[in-house]
Amino acid sequence: MTSEDSWTLKAPWIWLPGYVDTAEQSSPGRFVLFRKTFTLPKNALSSTECLVHVSADSRYRLFVNGISVSFGPCKSYPERWYLETVDIAPYLVEGENCISARVLRYSPLKYGTSCIVRTNMPGLMVYGRVEDIDISTDPSWKCYEDRSVTILSADEWNYLLGPPFLSIYESADASKAPGNWTDARFDDSQWAHAKNQSTNVKMLPAVLPWKLHRRTIPVLPEIPRIFDGAVKVRGNTQKSEWDSLLKCGEPVKIGSGESVTVDIQSLVLTTGFLVFRCSGGKGAKVRILCSEAYEKDLGKDKFPFPVPRTKGNRADHEHGRLYGVEDFLAVGGSEVTVYEPFWFRTFRYIQLEITCADSSIEITDFSYRETHYPLDISSTVELDAEHAKLWEISLNTLRNCMHETYEDCPFYEQNQFTMDGRVNLLFTYQVSRDDRLARKTLEEFNASRRPDGLLETNAPCAYRMIVIPQYSLYWIMMVYDHMMYFGDASLVKRYAGTIDSILNHFDCLLNKQGLVGRFDEESWPFVDWVKEWSGTGDIKTVAVPPIYNKTGVATYNSLIYSVALQYAAELSDFIGRSGTAGEYRARAQALNDAVNQFCFTGGVYNDGPGTEDKSQHAQIFAVLSGAISGDEARRLVERALSDSSFAKCSYSMIFYIFRAIEKVGLYDVFYDRLLDPWREMLANNLTTWAEDNVSCRSDCHLWSAVPIYEIVAQLFGLSPTCPGYSLLRINPRMELFKSARGSFSTHKGSVEIRWDSNELHIKTSWDAEVELIVCGNKKLCTILAGNAFTLKSTDM
Repeated sequence: MTSEDSWTLKAPWIWLPGYVDTAEQSSPGRFVLFRKTFTLPKNALSSTECLVHVSADSRYRLFVNGISVSFGPCKSYPERWYLETVDIAPYLVEGENCISARVLRYSPLKYGTSCIVRTNMPGLMVYGRVEDIDISTDPSWKCYEDRSVTILSADEWNYLLGPPFLSIYESADASKAPGNWTDARFDDSQWAHAKNQSTNVKMLPAVLPWKLHRRTIPVLPEIPRIFDGAVKVRGNTQKSEWDSLLKCGEPVKIGSGESVTVDIQSLVLTTGFLVFRCSGGKGAKVRILCSEAYEKDLGKDKFPFPVPRTKGNRADHEHGRLYGVEDFLAVGGSEVTVYEPFWFRTFRYIQLEITCADSSIEITDFSYRETHYPLDISSTVELDAEHAKLWEISLNTLRNCMHETYEDCPFYEQNQFTMDGRVNLLFTYQVSRDDRLARKTLEEFNASRRPDGLLETNAPCAYRMIVIPQYSLYWIMMVYDHMMYFGDASLVKRYAGTIDSILNHFDCLLNKQGLVGRFDEESWPFVDWVKEWSGTGDIKTVAVPPIYNKTGVATYNSLIYSVALQYAAELSDFIGRSGTAGEYRARAQALNDAVNQFCFTGGVYNDGPGTEDKSQHAQIFAVLSGAISGDEARRLVERALSDSSFAKCSYSMIFYIFRAIEKVGLYDVFYDRLLDPWREMLANNLTTWAEDNVSCRSDCHLWSAVPIYEIVAQLFGLSPTCPGYSLLRINPRMELFKSARGSFSTHKGSVEIRWDSNELHIKTSWDAEVELIVCGNKKLCTILAGNAFTLKSTDM
């Protein structure tokens, strides 16, 4: 916080008088409306800028004269509670003005929407002036609890969809809505005056629960979009009518007593704020179901999770059914009803079901405002048609899993996880030099550090959740990757203590054999979604090698710890901690020795001592940890990828298979075969990559966007050899493609790489020191900014 931000220490927070969060309330969240009117005389606006700072607990949307100007606060945690700064000058008028806010307060006493943090005190904060008028929040603001919209509780969740991580779905009754409350002329005489929120107690040095900070990432845009048309219609309307509404804005009329159901599509899965507008239709009921895909009709709507969901062709509307989350609207019957759910929705398909009562209804608009993190994707590639599709879908997956945090899946959870985060950040580095969201991610996990030294598995998070201990090790890899791509020593130094604490936690778990032993009983020692690892009924036994559930020891746990120690050693060297680096390498070697002594039999690594179970995971991480090397490692990888008796890696873990085949020199042999899961998803008409092929849950999960990294870092061979691209490696796999062209973004500048059967061309936008590897031959060279470097086939 800068000196000019000192006002934040006494920021003016307000709330609704008499409001109480209780565990007994049925809904996890409630809406409170705030407004303040003020008059601007003629020619009063002497400045072209009028900045206002705003924040809330839990979420707000700010309006000026009915126009939405800000949505926040940006997700984080109490010690870094963000405020937004918005210029409201373009929205002010001479005469009466109104600044207003709609705040969604999540109760800290109810489970719901784990990714949105709330404190024990609700509040709204606006700070600013319009000329000489103070418009900051104080008791002159009026407020009102809006009970026309209810956030649906977990009891109303369809558990077919899994755990209820997102309590964002609504039941709205337009007849109870407070009218045009954002308008300056609205009569708020029956509204209460707000009360100041304070922790002040005489002689007690208590402070407010929010430590305000300026937002560190850009505001997410909200871009008006239209749907791509209707898929099918049931009821007394025609598909052509709905197409005309969606594409041209021509109204659809539904008669009294009639019921219509229409499936509407976006050609690709996306995220956006829905807008539904109608006239008339008093008493009509509207159900809005958002879905990722058509899937097999399971025969009933609700039964316990997990269930054997079956997904094939995601666009098969003739044989499939849409399952998803629902919003409900009761139409008020006024001249115009506009309904916009507060939070963005994720959808590829939307099913509208409209049932009229005694009067007809006219649907005049159904559209959305697309929203994603505004990542500047500046890398482009030209390969064959298949890779063009892999690239396109991978980028769409990346976009839809980036908002105010990285997200595992935008449809089901919107949680930010450490294991996912490692590859998510790497994928971003391949296509953009923007690391602002990456830095925010690193900081949020660092702030989640627990007394036992581990990090929370997902952060920010509103309440305690099961920790996956190994996930903290992936955060160390995240720090390493940032070092390699951006070379920021101050960032590494900031996190050195947290790295030490994570590694020391694992060191304390070593058993008499020198292997990582059993974790805390509250932990979930998750490894991967593997069909053979179905567990014993308790979620904490699912996706875990069976031997761990019996003995508390799994080979993977020791190997992933070894890998993390070696990354930590590199980080320690980078910031001058050579003694610590040596200690970490010695620990890693001891782990590798123990694994080789107790887990390596018959030429393969078993999943743990005392079992003959084998998985690709143990073999792959044995290679990556250096427990096995050379020709032995090469033969082990060949066997693990060819022998059907090994438990298979899911989509996310295939990233590490790629790293293993790269390390042992088998990349060109296995690359094409490893693409088969993505080919299967292409054949099933996905427009984003699925979470896994076991649970058939999420159709959009960023850890599966592996082709982004493989195309940039492997096919074109662009990667940093030394921290911050001080030495640039270019190792194109020209044997896989006769010709290719790509332009890539790094924090140093841009790199162009292209080749055909005769020549390789490279151009950089800065004077780059390059380690060039072509056909196995390595040479160091300097490529001057803007000058093309050309290597002819006769020189390769």
